[in-house]
Amino acid sequence: MVKKAALSLGALALAFGGSALVAPAAHADTSSASIPGAKATFDPHGEIFKLSDTACDDNPVYLRYSLRGGSENRHDLASGCNSSITYNKEFAEGSRVDYRVCVNRRPLPDKCSGWTTDYA
Repeated sequence: MVKKAALSLGALALAFGGSALVAPAAHADTSSASIPGAKATFDPHGEIFKLSDTACDDNPVYLRYSLRGGSENRHDLASGCNSSITYNKEFAEGSRVDYRVCVNRRPLPDKCSGWTTDYA
């Protein structure tokens, strides 16, 4: 009778490298909120917002965000056509972040995206 040897990947790694191979943790995707003229993205790895003015319409754009249970915050961008800015925040891991992007359409009412939810 012939015995077949079965090696797991961990055993194989131990045999050749002295330590088991472990896959890295998955990186969460960047989320976004957008409307014509403005876009905001949030990268939960580092808590980084990017706000972009995507139209050449002389209307400034802004980002509104809040952490679950906290007050609302606002960041404005008035640099104009096709400009962007990043905001590097420090949120506690697992914090719920609600945000949206708006176009300040003076003298008309502002136009805003729906709320997007992500987690730091």
